[in-house]
Amino acid sequence: MNKKLLSIMVVVILVVGLGALYSQFLAPEAQEGEKEVTLEIVIEKEGIEETFVYQTDGEYLMELLEEHSEELELETEETSFGDMLVGFFGYRADDGANEFFKIVVDGEDAMVGAAELPLEDGSVYTIELDTF
Repeated sequence: MNKKLLSIMVVVILVVGLGALYSQFLAPEAQEGEKEVTLEIVIEKEGIEETFVYQTDGEYLMELLEEHSEELELETEETSFGDMLVGFFGYRADDGANEFFKIVVDGEDAMVGAAELPLEDGSVYTIELDTF
């Protein structure tokens, strides 16, 4: 029984340690200060393709989206992983059709959600309706 307890403790310590290392050294860092970013919202099936250029002091994409939530008609849904983007301009992603909003930064799929995605001066953030 002691070996089992020790094994569990070692695993827990490793997981916590790896999480701390990730957040300290590998997680994307936010850029402080004023930046200009381009935001594109694309919902092809509804004929929506809107482009905005924003000046912001925000550090993460979610901050920018919340700052302009009325203009974007932003809808989010709270999940165990944080707030998920579920709607723009009156269109809500259809779970039954396996729709979701993916984030693309300068042509490459984002690896983190909007709350963890740092804003970089001059970057283009595209949020587009997709299916899985």
